[in-house]
Amino acid sequence: MASAISDAVASVTEAVKSTLYTRPKEPEDWLSYTEVEKPVEDEEKKIGEVCAVIRRVIDRNVEEHTHGMRATHVKGLGYVKGTFTVKEDLPSHLQHGLFATPGKAYPAIARYANEPSHLKADTEAMPRGLSLKLFDVPAGKRIDTENYGESNTQDLLFNNAPMLELTDLDTTLEIFTLREKYWRDPNGLKAELAKRSDRTKQFAPGTLPAKPVMGMDMFSQSAFRFGPYVAHFSLVPATDEQKELANASQYSSSDSYTVLQDQIRDFYKSKTARYTFRAQFVSDLKYQPVEDASTAWDEFSSPWHDLATVEFPPQETFSNARRMWWDNKIACSPFNGLEEHKPMGSVNRLRKRVYEASRKYRAEKNAGLLDEPYFPKSIDDMPE
Repeated sequence: MASAISDAVASVTEAVKSTLYTRPKEPEDWLSYTEVEKPVEDEEKKIGEVCAVIRRVIDRNVEEHTHGMRATHVKGLGYVKGTFTVKEDLPSHLQHGLFATPGKAYPAIARYANEPSHLKADTEAMPRGLSLKLFDVPAGKRIDTENYGESNTQDLLFNNAPMLELTDLDTTLEIFTLREKYWRDPNGLKAELAKRSDRTKQFAPGTLPAKPVMGMDMFSQSAFRFGPYVAHFSLVPATDEQKELANASQYSSSDSYTVLQDQIRDFYKSKTARYTFRAQFVSDLKYQPVEDASTAWDEFSSPWHDLATVEFPPQETFSNARRMWWDNKIACSPFNGLEEHKPMGSVNRLRKRVYEASRKYRAEKNAGLLDEPYFPKSIDDMPE
């Protein structure tokens, strides 16, 4: 009965949307990547100000933990290696960049993490992230060889929310300034956010459920070039075991501080995780904005296309060697990759500078203790 009602609601929803949107002809109606970006007033000045805030955030963690950490996604939950395989029957108009050769398999590593800048209990409601690094990427024009060299890798970063509450460059500067100001005063931060006109967006991350990460959909949130087009990416759990975890109850404050880390570790003792890698494309900036990262693109006007499968076999996910290697030595950036998948929009132009500043500053703070974070070139670099 419930299933029939759900199907009926979905059918009505699709019918209503069909009166509001016109499905684009694919790929004829997809916009070119050259048409979607707009400069921000005083952009360089504002980016510099955000980088200064990020350095202060790193200083805050050094004060508390005597160690330089990432500015966000501080707490690692699990570290895995596997394979990213492009679909065999991928249509020709989707064969760009990483996806130019149907059936091609890339060695892959990934890190699950809690998103905040603070170290928090896994039981708290907050965003979760997954960073994915692919190896043996084919030769081609790179986005930024000055900072990332002639690497053979591609970094893809995801979050379990389809939108980014930071919205754009101006909002990011405002919010990170508040987060740093109220670093030890979460109630003060909440009071300031409550005064904002976009308070619903700003409080949204705190409503994300504390559930098993293995069952969560993951999203790129911001836009990326896809050959001649522009896309959002996502990862969707594909095994029955992962789908069951999506329906699990939320954790409570009585659960372990490391409950997500423990759940990932337990899952991979005997099970394989599999994700479908998907993309949706821009055909109308009104419905698929690039400069407003707080808007989730509607799936009717921009349906998802399956491009690849990501698979991680059973393995140890939290060995001390892996944890120390990734959290202290490894760098990731969406600008470490092929020009055909260049990040788009002011939020991403900001990320480029912020990621560089964060990487260099935490290396400075950890000087004499660890090597400067680097971009590995082989999956074999990752310890067991």
